[in-house]
Amino acid sequence: MMYVISKLFTYIFLPPGIFIIILILASVFAKRFKIIFIIFAITLYLLSIKPVSNWLLTPLESFSYQDNITPKAVVVLGGGSNPNDILHAKPDAFKREIYGVLLAKQYNLPFIFTGGGRDNEAEYTKKDIKLISSVCNSHIKTYFEPLSLDTYENAKFTKKLFEKLKLPKKIFLVTSAYHMKRSYYIFKYFGFKIITKPVGFYKSPIYSLWDFFPNMHSLYASYKAIHEYFGILSLKLRGIM
Repeated sequence: MMYVISKLFTYIFLPPGIFIIILILASVFAKRFKIIFIIFAITLYLLSIKPVSNWLLTPLESFSYQDNITPKAVVVLGGGSNPNDILHAKPDAFKREIYGVLLAKQYNLPFIFTGGGRDNEAEYTKKDIKLISSVCNSHIKTYFEPLSLDTYENAKFTKKLFEKLKLPKKIFLVTSAYHMKRSYYIFKYFGFKIITKPVGFYKSPIYSLWDFFPNMHSLYASYKAIHEYFGILSLKLRGIM
C-alpha cells in the first residue's frame, strides 16, 4: 500500500502531474478561456505518458540503413558535455562514445568524434576517450573535429576532416537512436556512405498502468521526438531530404 501511495504522490504532486492538475482546476474555475486550459491539460498529459512518447519515437528509432560498404572509420556525433562531472559527456553523448570506442576496437577502425564548438565538447571528450580506452584496453586511432555547432556542421566539417586524412567517406555512423534518421540524411547529403549504428533508445516497453501516469521521463522523450520532427522538416524545406 505504501508503494502505491508513494507512486501516486510522485505522479500527482511532482511535475508534470501538478501542472496538469492546475490546468484542470483553471478550466473549472476560470470564467474565460476554459477550452484553452482543457486543451493544454490534455496535451501535456498525452505528451507525458509512455504510450504517446513511444508512438512519437517509433518512426525515428526504427530507422536503419546499410550501404553495401566496408566502413573505413567510426564517426561519433557529440551530444553535450558537463565540465563539472568526472565523466564529462552527458548521458546520451556518453553512450555514443562508449559504443563508438567498442566499434572502433572491434573493426580496427579510426574513431572520429565531431562536435563541441559551443561548449568545448571535443576537448572534454578526449579525456573521456582516453579513460574509456584504458578501461577497455583498446588502442585505437582517434581524431576530433571541434568546430561544429549542429548536425549539419558535424557532417560538413567531418567531410573536410576526411579529405584532410585522405579517408574514403565510408563510415559507421553512431548517434542516439532518435537522432539517427536526421543524421543519416545530412551525412548522406555530404557524400558519405553509411551503416547506421544507433544507441541510447528512449522507447521502452509498457509494463503496467503506471505507464499511463504522467512523468518527466516520458515528457522528455516526447520533447526529443518532436525536436527531431522539426529538424527533419527543416531538412525537407532545404532540399536535403
